[in-house]
Amino acid sequence: MNIATILRLSLKEIIANKLRSILTMLGVIIGVFSIIVLVSIGEGASANIKKEISKETNLIKVEMFPNDEEKQMDYDRVLGFYKKLDIKNISPILDQQPQAKYKKIEKNISLKGVDHTYGTMINAKLKSGRFIAALDVDYRKKVVVINEKAVKTFFKDEYPIGKDIKINGDDYSVVGIIANREVSMYERLSEELIAPITTVQRNFGVKSINKVHIKVNDKEKVILISQKIEEALKKFYNTKKNKVSNEDGVDDEYEGYQFNDQFYVYTPEKEMKQVQKMTRTFSLMLGGIAGISLLVGGIGIMNIMFVSVTERTREIGIRKALGAQRKNILIQFLIESGVVSGMGGILGIGLGILSNFLIGKFSPLKPVLNIKVMLIAFTFSVAVGIIFGIYPANKAAKLKPIDALRYE
Repeated sequence: MNIATILRLSLKEIIANKLRSILTMLGVIIGVFSIIVLVSIGEGASANIKKEISKETNLIKVEMFPNDEEKQMDYDRVLGFYKKLDIKNISPILDQQPQAKYKKIEKNISLKGVDHTYGTMINAKLKSGRFIAALDVDYRKKVVVINEKAVKTFFKDEYPIGKDIKINGDDYSVVGIIANREVSMYERLSEELIAPITTVQRNFGVKSINKVHIKVNDKEKVILISQKIEEALKKFYNTKKNKVSNEDGVDDEYEGYQFNDQFYVYTPEKEMKQVQKMTRTFSLMLGGIAGISLLVGGIGIMNIMFVSVTERTREIGIRKALGAQRKNILIQFLIESGVVSGMGGILGIGLGILSNFLIGKFSPLKPVLNIKVMLIAFTFSVAVGIIFGIYPANKAAKLKPIDALRYE
């Protein structure tokens, strides 16, 4: 009996026992389906993050959280610090989470204290009015720019320009509206208000600037400038003269500096590497979970193949009596178990593709199909079927013709 005939008989057996075949394939279907969907969601999340990072290839972000009050930088000190480094395109930022109120509507919002450079730094799209001006910063004016989400939340159908909104009890005049920023699939769009950084410092009693954005005109110099900033900050935060080790327990090249917990410099390259590392870990974890489903499916195939061997004992006896060799019986049952698991893999891939389409259409998640992952999942499903079919197939091949023919 050639392989084509065995395949035809295997499909005939599957069609003849539809319900049993589907139940046998169920574990494999779920396993392959899980791998396709979960890995696609992970790939989609990674692609989305990389897309966001790629928009900021010339942007360096610095976060500062000094332990010593003397090392805290206010707006003027930040400008002076970076001016000494000959870095000009900088935008200091002060983040707060106050309560905003307009008429009867109250809500906690995100407030950013910035200067006139911030709008061009983030490529903010002005929908109406104006952005924060240098005079607003110099004279600590109580003006605010709000995003479209905040307009919808607080002002409904009213035109907000010129209206006053209370922030922590103080009245701020709305001077501009900016478009909502693009958010990734794991973020929630929130109300964002932007005010002069000096006003926020005074009204909230906060001296220390916690963020600085730096725009580099030449993308090739991003790494060089980020290293220059790190070196300067390491020296600036040299508060204690004791040896410091990094996370791996190795003495840091800046021996004597205690800076690890006082600032961090983000570059697109660093963020991309971090995303790739997280994505690999996430995909491996999800693939492992889905792989367990495939193994469970393999046990189901082994079980049903034992049943098939028992049901077809006389058939095996007749074939052996007519001259079929042990290897012929072994190959027949291995191919049958491989066909069952392979069909389960194909159905799992089909369901995975359909689910990804529906997830992308009706949710903020944007799964990305990976042909390589689908091929690996299908190959693994067939391999599971064959591996778990070896024992039942071997049992069938070992049957003696006389004993098999006597079986009732």
